[in-house]
Amino acid sequence: MIHREALPNQEKRIRLWLLFGVLITAVLLWVLPDGVKDQPLAFLYIAIWPMLTWSFWFRGRWGWRLVSAGGFALIASALLALLLSYLPGVLHFELLLLSTAVFTILPLLLASSSPLPQLSWHAVWPYLLVFAIAVLFRLPNLSYAEFQGDEGVIMIRAATIIMGDDAELFLHQKGPIEILQPMNLWQLAGEINEAWARMLFTWASVLTTLAVMMLGWQWFGRSVGVVTAVLLALTGFSIAFGRIVQYQSFVMLWGALALFHAVHYTHSQWRGDLLLTALFLGGGLLAHYDAVLVVPAIGWVLFWHIYKQKSFKWQDYLLATLVGALTLAAFYLPFFLNPNFSRTGSYLLQDRIGVSESTGIFSWSGRAVWRMSTLYNNSYFIIGLIVLTIISIGVLLRQRQGVGAILYFAVPLLFYLFIVVDPRTHVYTFFPGVVLLTAVGLVWLANSLQAKQQWAYRFALLLFSVWLLVTAVYVYLLFVDNTPERMRTWAENQPANYWVSWEEPPEFGLFGFPHQVGWRVAVALIGEDGLPYASDEEQEITKWYMHQAPRTHCGNFNTFVTTINTQDRVPYDPAQLEGMVVQDKVLVNGEVSMEIYGRNSINTAQIHDATHVQFWQTPAQAAPQLARGEHSVNITLGEQQVELLGYDLNAQTEAIDIVLYWQALAPFGENYQTFVHLYNSQNNELVAQHDGTPECGIMPTVRWESGQIIVDPHRIVLTNEIDTANIAVRAGMYNLITGERLLVPNTQDNIIDLTLKNTN
Repeated sequence: MIHREALPNQEKRIRLWLLFGVLITAVLLWVLPDGVKDQPLAFLYIAIWPMLTWSFWFRGRWGWRLVSAGGFALIASALLALLLSYLPGVLHFELLLLSTAVFTILPLLLASSSPLPQLSWHAVWPYLLVFAIAVLFRLPNLSYAEFQGDEGVIMIRAATIIMGDDAELFLHQKGPIEILQPMNLWQLAGEINEAWARMLFTWASVLTTLAVMMLGWQWFGRSVGVVTAVLLALTGFSIAFGRIVQYQSFVMLWGALALFHAVHYTHSQWRGDLLLTALFLGGGLLAHYDAVLVVPAIGWVLFWHIYKQKSFKWQDYLLATLVGALTLAAFYLPFFLNPNFSRTGSYLLQDRIGVSESTGIFSWSGRAVWRMSTLYNNSYFIIGLIVLTIISIGVLLRQRQGVGAILYFAVPLLFYLFIVVDPRTHVYTFFPGVVLLTAVGLVWLANSLQAKQQWAYRFALLLFSVWLLVTAVYVYLLFVDNTPERMRTWAENQPANYWVSWEEPPEFGLFGFPHQVGWRVAVALIGEDGLPYASDEEQEITKWYMHQAPRTHCGNFNTFVTTINTQDRVPYDPAQLEGMVVQDKVLVNGEVSMEIYGRNSINTAQIHDATHVQFWQTPAQAAPQLARGEHSVNITLGEQQVELLGYDLNAQTEAIDIVLYWQALAPFGENYQTFVHLYNSQNNELVAQHDGTPECGIMPTVRWESGQIIVDPHRIVLTNEIDTANIAVRAGMYNLITGERLLVPNTQDNIIDLTLKNTN
C-alpha cells in the first residue's frame, strides 16, 4: 500500500479535482429545480465519477484500471439500488444522493494500491480508436426508437420500485440488473426518456468492447486485443443490445471482465484480481443466467494456473468465493424465499431451455442459430468468422495454448446449439469469444503472410478492410439508420447485395432494431374522454406511453388505436371497429404509422407528426395505479391464492358491465376461468352469465404474478325476459379443466355475492 504522505503531487491534484467534481455534481443535482434536464449530471454522478475515483484502487495499465473500475462502478450502483429498494417506502432522493457520494469519494480518502502509470500516445490510441468506433454505432439516433415490449416492462417495474414496491424485483423472471440500472439515474434526474433510460446500457456496451480488448491483449498481445475490440464494436448483437434497456450488455461486460481478471491473476498473483473475478461473475449472474456460460473458461484458466504452479492459495480462493456468494445472496437469498422463485425455475427449464420428459435434454437448434446470427450480422461477416475461428483453433491446439479462449466461445455455442430449444438472440453469448478467436486467426495469418509474401500480406489486408467496411455498412443500415426501418419492412428494404440463406427473418425475439409508431403523441390525442381505449399493440408498450390509462381488451372501448408494422401484434376483431371513424393519423418519417378510431363523427382526420417528439416521464406517471374498484370486497379465494379487491358495476338498459379487480397472492399452476352470474333474487334461478379467461382472454391465470392486480371486465347482455328489478350478481373462479370452483370461505357454493345498484 502507498501512504497518503507518499503520494506524488500530481496524483494529489487529480484526487482533489475529482473530489471537487463529485461534490459540485451532487450539489447541482440537489439544488436544480424540477423540470431541468439534469440527466447528464445523473449519468456523470453514477457512472463516470465512480469509475475515475475507484481506478486508483486497481492495478495494471491505466486503460485496464479505468475499464475495470467502470465495470465495478456499474455493479456497485446496482447493488446500492438493490439495498435501498429493500428499505420501506419510496426510494428517497436524498438517501440515494448521499450514499452514492460516499461510495464515490471513499477511494479518494484512502491509500491506493499502486502508483498511477505514465500515459503515452502509444498506450492511448487503441482505446481512443475502439471507443470512437463503439460510440459511432451505439449513440446516434438512440432516442428514435420507442420502447419495445420488454423495455416497457422493465421501466414500469423500475418506476414501481422507486414508488415503494420492492416486490416487483421478485416478479421479474430474469435477473434484477436491468431494472436496477436505470433506477438510480431516473430517481436522481426526476424524469427520463428512451435515450437516457438506455444510456447506462449503451455505456456498458462501449465498455465491453474495451474489456474484450484488454482480454485479448493480456492473453495474446496488443494486436489481437485491438482487432478483437474492433470486431466486437461492429458486431450486430453488441450494437443492438447497446441501444435498448436489457441485460445483455452487462452479461457481456462483466463476463469479459471476470475472465480478464482471472487471466491477470495468473500473472500478477494479486488477490484483488481474484476478488474482482468473483465480483464480476456474481454481477453477471445477477443480470441473467447466461453469465454462467463463462464459468468453464474461468475455471480452466484458474485450474491450469494451479496445476502449473503446483500451489493453491486457498485463502485467496476462499475470500473470492465469499465475495461472489455475498454478491449473489444480496438478491437470490430473498428471492429464494419468494413464492415466484419456483415459477421462475419452471420458466427457465421448460419455456426457455425446453427440458421436458418427452424431449429430454438434447436438441438441435443449428438452423435457428444460423438465421439469427446472419440477420444481426451479414452472412459474409459470419462466414469470415467461421473460417478464421477454425484457423485459430487449429493454431492454438497445435501450440497447446488458448484452451480458455476456446471454451469462452465453444461452451455457449454448444449450449445454444444442442441444449436450448429456442435460443433466439441468446446466441449473442458466444460472439465475444468468437471475435477473440477470429482476431487470433487474423493476426497469425497476417504475421505468416508478412514473413513470406508481402504481396499476399497486402492483399489480405485489403480484403480484411473491405470485409470490415461491408460489415459496418450493414449494421449501420439495420440499427442506426431509421429511414426506412428495414427490419419492419424487410421484404421491401432488405439491405441490397447482402445474401441470406433464408426467406423470412425470425418472427419473435427481435430486439434493438429502430421502430416508432407514434405512441409518444397518443396519450395527448386520446384524452380522458377517449377512455377506456383498445389497441393492436401489446400492453407492455401502451402502459408506458399511456401513463397507465385504462385499457380494455373487450368491446367496451371508446377509442381504438391501430398501428402499422407492429412486431408482436395483438389480434382483434375488425368488426369491433364498425361505426367508428378515424379521428387522428400519426406520421413517422412521412408515412402513416398509427390510426386512432373514435365514435365521434368528423369530416377529416387530424394529421400529427411524431418522428421527433420527445417523451419524458416521471416514476409517479409510469407506476401502475392501485385500482381496487368502486365497491370494496376484499375476499380471499382458495388457499391464500387470489383476492377479489373490489368491483365496478354499470347497469344499463341493454347490458350490465361489471369489472372485477383481482390481486394474485401466489402463482397459479393451472388456468382458472372467472365468471359473473345473474340470478333472480326471488327464486335463485340463474338468468344470465358471462364466463371466460380473465380480461377477455388476454390474461390467463397461469400468467398472473404475485402481487399483480388484474382488471377483469365482463359484459352481460340483458334480454326482455330478465326482470332487472330482482337481480342478484355473483362472481367467482373455477378450474378450466375440472370445473371445480376456487374456495370462497364461509359459503356453500363458493360464490361471492355482489351488490347491484342503479339497475333502472
